[in-house]
Parts: sequence; C-alpha cells; structure tokens
Amino acid sequence: RQRQMCIRDRMKIANNIIKEHLKNVYFLCGGAYGGKTTMARLLEEKHGFIRYRQGDHYDEYVSVASEKEQPAISLDRSADWHGYFAQPPRQYADWMQAELREEAEFTIADLLSFPKDQKIIVDGIIPLDILKEISDYEHVFLLFAPDEMKLQHYFDRADKDEVYQFILSFPDGKELLDNVIEALNLDNEQERRNMLESGFKFLERTDHDTVEGLSLIHISEPTRRS
Repeated sequence: RQRQMCIRDRMKIANNIIKEHLKNVYFLCGGAYGGKTTMARLLEEKHGFIRYRQGDHYDEYVSVASEKEQPAISLDRSADWHGYFAQPPRQYADWMQAELREEAEFTIADLLSFPKDQKIIVDGIIPLDILKEISDYEHVFLLFAPDEMKLQHYFDRADKDEVYQFILSFPDGKELLDNVIEALNLDNEQERRNMLESGFKFLERTDHDTVEGLSLIHISEPTRRS
C-alpha cells in the first residue's frame, strides 16, 4: 500500500514544471460568445499558430475519463436527460464548474505533447487559478461578452442550437430551458469580476465589436494583479 501511495504521489507533476514546458503556449480563455474561436483562427491563419480548440477534444476526454478521477465528465447524462436539465440551477452550475476543472487536466496533458518549437494557441475555458499557476501572465488573454449579449447569442452556434432544440423537444421544454439558462448565468457577476481582477489582459465585447476587426494589441491591460 505504501508503495502504491508513493507511485501515485510521483505521478503528480508540479505546476512549475508544467509552466516551463508550456512556454510556447498561449491561452485565449474567458467566457461564451467572447470571440475566442474567431480570434484563434485569425492567429492560426495570419501568424502560423497551431490552434487547439478545447471543445474539439471533448469526446477524447470522455473516452479516457473514469468515474473515480473525473466524476463530472463521466456523468452519464443520457440515462436521464430530463433529470439532467431539470436539476436545481445551483447543482447544475456546480457540475459545470467541476467539469471545466477536469477538462483542464486533459487539455494540459495534450499541450505537453506538442513540440516546444511551435507556438500553440488554446481556444477554451480554463479556470483562472489554474492559468495563474501554469502560464505567464503575458501568455493569457481573456475574451468575454456582457451578460445580455451572451444570453442572446449563447445558442447561436450549431452545436449549441442542437442542444437548444433537444431541450425544447420535451413536453415541458420551455421550463427546462429557463432552468438551464438560469444555471448558465448564475455566477456571471462573480466570474466577470474574477476576470477583471485576475491580472490578465482582457477584452469585453460590445454590441459594436466584430472580432475580425480586433487584434491582441487592443486587449486591455489588467486592472489589478491578484
């Protein structure tokens, strides 16, 4: 048993080692409808970055996840989709946060496999406290949208629209949708404050912004480093 515990401890890689091996990686994080994917594509096309879109790898994460180590990702939602959408908003929001933290571990593991002589741009959502430990502040940019804009456009993307239509297919779909939207927006104010005070550069979109017309030099300097 003691030997097994030692092996388990040795498998935990210290953050300073991860940070050293991710010096070629830049992170475009933030929130929904912030423009992360569009900006990442521009960097890929114009500056030769290798683009890593977190959402494209979700099925890979699920295939590796275990109930013991990644309980949020391993949750079998298909066993009771209605119950999943109908769960209390606080419980739903907490599950989403837990899943983000589990996804971050898979993302970091993938990034460590890239050649260090290539610049990588990550398009995804990684918790701020993790970013502070594994990346330089100059390598992180936060893109996010105001609550009203995010709410208006959250289901615009094809994959989100599919979820939207699926929720509405239930007899009480409108009530389920309201419940999901409440969960999605439950922590918006605190999340926005955390981003503004994170010390990272950021851009909060406005109704007049088109991401294609922006470049990283327009991203605001941090208001405070915490």
